Amino acid sequence: MQLLTSLLLLLTSLLPGQLLAKPLKVGVSFAIPPYVIKGDNRGIELDLLKEAFVGSGYETSFVFLPLERTFRLFESGKLDAIINVRPGMVAPQFLTRPVITFHNRVFTLHGTHIRTLDDLHSKRVTAFQRARIILGSAFATIVNQNPNYEEVAKQQVQVHQLMRGRVDAVVLEERVFYYYLDQLIATAQAGEHYERNQVRQADLFPPTVYHFAFRTADARNLFDKRLEAMRQDGRYHKIFAAYGATP
Repeated sequence: MQLLTSLLLLLTSLLPGQLLAKPLKVGVSFAIPPYVIKGDNRGIELDLLKEAFVGSGYETSFVFLPLERTFRLFESGKLDAIINVRPGMVAPQFLTRPVITFHNRVFTLHGTHIRTLDDLHSKRVTAFQRARIILGSAFATIVNQNPNYEEVAKQQVQVHQLMRGRVDAVVLEERVFYYYLDQLIATAQAGEHYERNQVRQADLFPPTVYHFAFRTADARNLFDKRLEAMRQDGRYHKIFAAYGATP
């Protein structure tokens, strides 16, 4: 009897939200810092999502999966939400308002000038995987004619190659580039010296706007409302700033 009483007192002491919290299982197929830092369950996008649902009655958890499986499980209802979605990838009723914009750039050191895609033809160029597909046919045509073009899986390697003079140009998302550059600056070995002002960037690609997607209208509408409030009160900007980035 005493044990039962203790359990009842414990339950009644919990906040209603703790008793009624709804699980929100979020599929994550994109795990590149500073947007997603897998080992720590943080990053710009995960922090935005977690902050949006603080005190909401939803309990978020993240499931890291390959891209195709993420979308398949979302469509079958086994995931409640997914990040990094463009219109046309899921049914429109699932989409939130725009959440974040990615900017792919061409980065060089100051001695190398890139003004058009044609300027990449004769350069040593490294890009992220599937860049030929993602960045359009004009880019693919140029780099397919360049024997010194390669795509690599690790974006950190791209930044190191550029700063150490092993390639002439890097094609990478802007915040990803500067995240890894700042890491390189902070961990430079004796005899190495790197600065942001050594870098020149060329804006040759249109921005890519990403949404999140939620299975239920309640969760989607709450996220949209909370995200707009975060933009208005500065929390949105603070989350970016925590990773050395700006919206």
